[in-house]
Amino acid sequence: MTDLITLPAVRERLETWFAERLLAIDALAVEMLAKMHLDDNGILDLSESARRRLKTVAAQFLLNNEHIDGCGLIFAHSALGTENGHLEWWVREDDARFARYSFGVVPGADRYYDYEQHEWFVRSFEQGESALVGPYIDYLGVESYVLTLTVPAVVNGNRLGAVGNDIQLEDLERALLPLLQQREQELVLLSHHGNVLFGTSAQFLPGDYVPDSLPGYAREALSPQAMGLQLLYALPGEASL
Repeated sequence: MTDLITLPAVRERLETWFAERLLAIDALAVEMLAKMHLDDNGILDLSESARRRLKTVAAQFLLNNEHIDGCGLIFAHSALGTENGHLEWWVREDDARFARYSFGVVPGADRYYDYEQHEWFVRSFEQGESALVGPYIDYLGVESYVLTLTVPAVVNGNRLGAVGNDIQLEDLERALLPLLQQREQELVLLSHHGNVLFGTSAQFLPGDYVPDSLPGYAREALSPQAMGLQLLYALPGEASL
């Protein structure tokens, strides 16, 4: 096989693709939060009209981004002044139909979804940063690996939760694996924790942890920094595992 692209070009195209995803979720957050406001006690006023508008925005986002499996607004309990959680989250049913998903948000109830403990929520709500987390098995029960990308949800300078989207790992692989396959050497995309997302070698399976030091391989951090992604590659002339 002859290389069709240089390694720096692969890195550049990966960085461009993920930078576009981050810009898209930032734009989604702006649009979702544009007409929301707080009452005199600093509690979010989530009216029915506001929820209808969120639905319209989310459906359009899913329609425009075919690789995204779900998206929405995840509220901190404190933002609504209640012990219960609340999510305005829509999922893709097919290419043109989207549905709001109902989560278990009452503490102690069956299938309670304690999302405030998840890394993506902690990083966006508590730490105020963008986050890409995964792969992990989806809460929605599809038995597929997913990644969650989130940004802080801010209204009038107050952090209220996170705006996010999910992408199934198989959809990410479908979008980007052809790029990696243009190189003869083994290439593997890793999460910020060093877990495999996908790659061109069957030796590295999704979810596997790859230690920082691996004989015969090197890695480079990719931008945007908020994603924390790494590109693992076999060194020329080195035998694979």
